[in-house]
Amino acid sequence: MELSLYTHPSDFSETQAKGKVVVAVDVLRASSTIVQACENGVERIIPLASVEDATKLLSTLERKKTLLGGEREGMQIDGFDLGNSPLEYASKTVKGKTLIFSTSNGTVAITRSASAKEIVLGCFLNLSAVVSHVISSRAKKVAVLCAGDLGRLSLEDFVCGGYLVDRIVSGTRATAALNDGAVAARTLALAIGDVGEVVRNSFHGRRLAELGFGGDLEFCSRIDKYGTVPIVVDGRISLQNCHRR
Repeated sequence: MELSLYTHPSDFSETQAKGKVVVAVDVLRASSTIVQACENGVERIIPLASVEDATKLLSTLERKKTLLGGEREGMQIDGFDLGNSPLEYASKTVKGKTLIFSTSNGTVAITRSASAKEIVLGCFLNLSAVVSHVISSRAKKVAVLCAGDLGRLSLEDFVCGGYLVDRIVSGTRATAALNDGAVAARTLALAIGDVGEVVRNSFHGRRLAELGFGGDLEFCSRIDKYGTVPIVVDGRISLQNCHRR
């Protein structure tokens, strides 16, 4: 297995994605929010990189059955129904709905991976389920793509990516060839004793806490809360494409 890790989407091209299973990781908070929405019965999620594309698509869908969700600079976008806090995506809010979703980093990572063989959404919440899915896929080329923060490394994504790398390597019988990013992230993850502390003390975590989203940090730090693995198919995540383990 060829197993690579990239610290943010600007380091990752369409050519690098082609033919690979890509695990897109945005702990704070897109991956965590998408997992939560899938757990709570959202009908489908359409991730888009830009606000303009999101609002344009909304005009083509039935408004009563469609939600606009996302953020810029951590805050809910003006005119959107929901922000990017997983705690907002309760069953009573999202069940049976279509969610058009756009965030500063996570949906950029997803759209940047469009040429991949498969795109999987990963975070701490579904860590073991994602590892099991990747191993069972017997993929020969896997890329862990950290969403980062506007082109910069995000510590929480890097550590989560390191956990994914370590568990995939430990769980597969194949010999794994790691790039430098995967080696570095794995090394750091193995030295970490408290994931919650990493999330709270990361730059992104501290910024979200200042904005009043301290509850999100605790929630997004929970390892293996869920067994849901959201998979992007033709630019969409549907209930049928949310595998459960």
